Amino acid sequence: MSGASGGLLSSLSGSTFNFVLGVMQRSGLLGIFALMVMESATLPIPSEIVLPLAGYLVYLGGAEYWTVVVVASAGSLVGTMIDYSIGYSLGRAAVLKFGGTVRLNQRNLELAERWFGTYGSPAVLLARFVPVVRTLVAFPAGLAKMNVAKFVAYSAVGIALWDAALVYLGVIAGRSGEAIIGFLHSFFLPLGVVATAAILLVLFLRLRRPRD
Repeated sequence: MSGASGGLLSSLSGSTFNFVLGVMQRSGLLGIFALMVMESATLPIPSEIVLPLAGYLVYLGGAEYWTVVVVASAGSLVGTMIDYSIGYSLGRAAVLKFGGTVRLNQRNLELAERWFGTYGSPAVLLARFVPVVRTLVAFPAGLAKMNVAKFVAYSAVGIALWDAALVYLGVIAGRSGEAIIGFLHSFFLPLGVVATAAILLVLFLRLRRPRD
């Protein structure tokens, strides 16, 4: 990311985006992959920043849209498999120990466990559209010994849709590069509200369905 992006990069100097921008500047697609691995492994690297900025790179002609989506989604899938594997292979104590270094505490884990226990496998897909929850759901899925193939399938669908949408939003925002910071801060609150409402509606309908 150079030349045409100089004005945007200078406007972001000293902001919370410095780390993400630095990685993407130095490493390009490999940097996007690494950032998304970290984000999906519950490290504090928000996809809501990484992916729109990757979309801005696409807008500048520094990468191809579907290549970025595939690379980002592959990183997300690797990251979520790390969390799933910790829960599946090492158990709850290891999850809590790992959680002490990231964003997970015992209360959040218990909430995620109850949510997964109530709604089962579809929770893995639906959670991908809710910030924070989208990464935490891998832990209870692993602890519950959810079938690996099913976990990967549900995760891949949700991850690909989320990543494709956010990269595309970055492409759109790139048409007004000076406004991208405000875009990143203002867009994702209503997105989270809409996504949460949609998930609650799906879960409500699921609970009302007669059980066999």
